[in-house]
Amino acid sequence: MINYIILGIIIGVFNGLLSRFSLKHVINKSDKFFYSVWLIGMFYRFIFLIAAIIYLKHKNSIMIVPFSLSLIFSQFIFEVITVKKNGPQRDS
Repeated sequence: MINYIILGIIIGVFNGLLSRFSLKHVINKSDKFFYSVWLIGMFYRFIFLIAAIIYLKHKNSIMIVPFSLSLIFSQFIFEVITVKKNGPQRDS
């Protein structure tokens, strides 16, 4: 069970960093472009989670829940901290 939790965390950190890097790269672009990248990232993470669950179900693994929770939680950590548009300045 611990292997699936660690695997979920590792993959979640990778997906979270990929998402964070892509959003940081397009933060100063137009709103339309930024939100399209954001939407594609959400769709990618959703498809990745579904594919991982189907793969684990196909392998008759009963560790789907710990893997999924650790994957989602580790991706969520990167989304909690906002990407700042102007460095330390506030956008108000």
